[in-house]
Amino acid sequence: MGTIWTPDLTTFSGPKYQRLVSAIEQGILQKVLTQGSKLPPQRRLADALGITIGTVTRAYALAEQRGYVEARVGDGTYVNASPVPEMGNVQLNMATCQQPLTDQISTLSDCLSQLAKDPTKLSQLLGYRASPLDQHQQVFHQWLNQRGIQQTPEQLVFTHGGQQAIFACLSAFLSTGDVLLHEQYSYPGVRICAKQLGVTSVGVPLTHEGLDLPRFEALLQIHNPKLVYLTLNNQNPTCIQYSESQRQKILELSEQYQFYIIEDDVNYCLPEEWHSPLWQLAKQLAIPRVIYISSLSKLFSGGLRQGFILVPDPLIAQVRLAIHSQCWMVSPLNIEIACQLIKKGHITAERDTLVRQRQRHCIAMGERLGLTQTWRGLNGWIQLPEDIKAHHLVTALAAKGILVRNGDDFNCHDNFIRLSLGGAENDTQFNLAVECIESTIRSLVQNAYSVV
Repeated sequence: MGTIWTPDLTTFSGPKYQRLVSAIEQGILQKVLTQGSKLPPQRRLADALGITIGTVTRAYALAEQRGYVEARVGDGTYVNASPVPEMGNVQLNMATCQQPLTDQISTLSDCLSQLAKDPTKLSQLLGYRASPLDQHQQVFHQWLNQRGIQQTPEQLVFTHGGQQAIFACLSAFLSTGDVLLHEQYSYPGVRICAKQLGVTSVGVPLTHEGLDLPRFEALLQIHNPKLVYLTLNNQNPTCIQYSESQRQKILELSEQYQFYIIEDDVNYCLPEEWHSPLWQLAKQLAIPRVIYISSLSKLFSGGLRQGFILVPDPLIAQVRLAIHSQCWMVSPLNIEIACQLIKKGHITAERDTLVRQRQRHCIAMGERLGLTQTWRGLNGWIQLPEDIKAHHLVTALAAKGILVRNGDDFNCHDNFIRLSLGGAENDTQFNLAVECIESTIRSLVQNAYSVV
């Protein structure tokens, strides 16, 4: 086996090292690579595939991290076991919006190893700090400028993820009995924050290009809110993207009715899907009424709890005080890791290609089933046929080890599910999951009373 296995990498997506890992996975599943068999030597396989030996080394290391192979010093690399259990034996989370796992482990390992070699820097990071280090603010400042988001370092406030950013903003500016306006179908976390603070949350109906503006203005007149929470670039859960005319009108209304907009831009978009945020338009129009929230959770991984807020100058002190009252300080060590990832250019790496491929795969499934669907970034918003109910499908898939999100979770009761792309560890597992989702929908349609 060590001399004859030469996979076809063109059948897989992503960077070359990831394609080779997928080929190893497939080879194990199809029994081409049997447990205990020896993989080809790295140089020989590199020559056979026309790739660098470094690519093979990286692929073998990632395959070993995932437990598929075992490297034996001086002897070679050997197959362990099947990487993909039957779907019934694994819980595949396609309910949580998260990046596919590609190079995050090796990248993070490199960052931590480099940091461990610098005791001077470590000593800077291990003490209490009421304010972030200047160099950290500068890294984020420059990175945001490169993305076309203009700000000053002083306007940047770090948080432990987007959720804390939301809570900090609500607690800074709202009191018990105040009203928060948000999209009718919205991220559950914002409603939870409002409830904990004794704030009344009121939903605004949506259209295909954003808010129902006449209804929005009517609610502004009724409630006179201090804050409005919106997800304009990739609305969660509907995947709507607000039109330019919508954005300008909302800013004009913020000036007229004197409210601030919390712009939540946490949800990942592919580069070609992403638009410059409302924060930037507000700067251009000299309407400084936008508080911008984002994080690295949907760009790199959910476990990297690095969020941030861009705050108009008059509000900075209030937001900082809210952060201090919750956690006193945001971990400098965490921010340092985030800064290293930014400087290395490894925030999204080459995962965009993988996300595009998975989007196309799911869109094709929806088209075969004749479903109404909208996709953006890592999420799809799918309306099910009248013959079956969303909770039936969610229950049926959960029994098969696949978790998807019921539209009810977002206050939408019109028979939708939200499907996220990042839960699968590899192409094979993802493809099996999509096949399972499609076959389950077909089965439920054939028998409208089946709950499987």
